[in-house]
Amino acid sequence: MNSELIPKDKFDISSFEKLMALSDDEIDALIPPLLEWIQDMNWTVSSYMVRVLSKHRRAVEKYLPDLLKPQQTDNEWKRNIIRYLLSEWSAADERITAEIKRIAEHPTDGERLEAVDEAANEYLKHHS
Repeated sequence: MNSELIPKDKFDISSFEKLMALSDDEIDALIPPLLEWIQDMNWTVSSYMVRVLSKHRRAVEKYLPDLLKPQQTDNEWKRNIIRYLLSEWSAADERITAEIKRIAEHPTDGERLEAVDEAANEYLKHHS
């Protein structure tokens, strides 16, 4: 794994071009730590990571269903995944869509508090 390509702090965009140039197979092992950089969209690096992750959709999609499940309690992260990352794609795979529908129809208290259900409804309105 090219761990030197993982941002070192919320301002580190130095590896952006190298990450964009990787193939889906080359970036696959880096996806989980890169996804962590969209937990807070106020970080400088976040918008860059959305661009990297959205370019590598095939590699990213398999990680998202687990991040959107009720057991995942970082609801700001869920909202950011839906609002910023998934909105870059024309449609998500059925496992991701099923979690988005669950959030829209039966949000947890935390998802409701962080407006994840609103992001899910907005996503479904534009991508269904």
